[in-house]
Amino acid sequence: MQLTDGTWTFDSEIIDETAKKLERDEQEREMLNAFARYAYLRYKQIRDSVNPRKCKYMKIDQVREQLKSPAKLRKVSSLFDISEEEVHYIIDFAKKYLKYVK
Repeated sequence: MQLTDGTWTFDSEIIDETAKKLERDEQEREMLNAFARYAYLRYKQIRDSVNPRKCKYMKIDQVREQLKSPAKLRKVSSLFDISEEEVHYIIDFAKKYLKYVK
């Protein structure tokens, strides 16, 4: 799957392979850091759009629960102009690799 953020185009297979590596070269680190920034930004946007209580942050499992509703998933997808598959990929990436997401 291809994910695009401005000038960067990320391939989900390459991102997954690179994230699992213990040793990365400079280009891989740069790409992974850029994708992590993009994924965190998108995660926050997704979380905030499905959060019924704006004054309280949701945990990632609560965000996933909200996205089980097809209507909310479609809303998020159309709001940010990304596919439903991309929404789930970003949530999964955030849970696996972003330590600051709870």
